[in-house]
Amino acid sequence: MSVDIRQGADGSLEMVGDQNSTRNPTANTGWMAASFNYNVPAADVSFFVADRAYVVKGIRGVNDVIGTGGACTAVIRKVPSGTALASGTALHSGTYNLVGTAATNQTLTLSTTASDLLLAAGDRLAFDLTGTATSAIGAISVTLAPA
Repeated sequence: MSVDIRQGADGSLEMVGDQNSTRNPTANTGWMAASFNYNVPAADVSFFVADRAYVVKGIRGVNDVIGTGGACTAVIRKVPSGTALASGTALHSGTYNLVGTAATNQTLTLSTTASDLLLAAGDRLAFDLTGTATSAIGAISVTLAPA
């Protein structure tokens, strides 16, 4: 059996078993994107439930059509099972602007608290709005790596 070295969630190096998914179907097969398309009328919603432990590596979004009902922002949250969406932990500082510039990517700054970025199996990702997203249309992607 081969041993691979990977970077742990805390930045340290770890030795792990066979990571080749052909030889080991349960291997940590790599990064993935949990994506969510929002449309009129956009609303608070969960859009991903973790089937295993993950680390959040990035959050990006784009407005295809900007909102027109005044200020409207969103927070992407990590929410444990049994917890109200609005009570989840913000994965980033600042907010995602639904009335920003159309067709321009927004890259959110991840939380500097490492534990905020760790998803356990059963945690969900959620889109939490503030304001009214009258005509906003777009997408958000959260890049995840196996923990």
